Amino acid sequence: MNQPYHPDLSARLEKSFEEADKAREMLTESMANAVATNCDLLHHGLVSAKGLEVTTEMYRHMLGKLLRSSSGEVRAQVLDSFNQSMEKFWPRKRVDGSSFTEPTE
Repeated sequence: MNQPYHPDLSARLEKSFEEADKAREMLTESMANAVATNCDLLHHGLVSAKGLEVTTEMYRHMLGKLLRSSSGEVRAQVLDSFNQSMEKFWPRKRVDGSSFTEPTE
């Protein structure tokens, strides 16, 4: 049952794993971009159809449910994303009134 060691086979396997990881990263990024685009379209559609106040209430309800999720990982990711968004759009102020971080896009 002992099979001889082939360095070229190991190198090819390693290269194959690297290529698979790269493809997975590209797919994940592509999926994230597609989800973000669809969320933007959905948001504008909701605001147009129902108004900003109703849409804001829907987001408040959804965020509340996500933050009460039984999965600690989901709660942690939602809270981290929420905190990053807060810092982006409403950065903390210093004593002199300037922002710690400036919103970037």
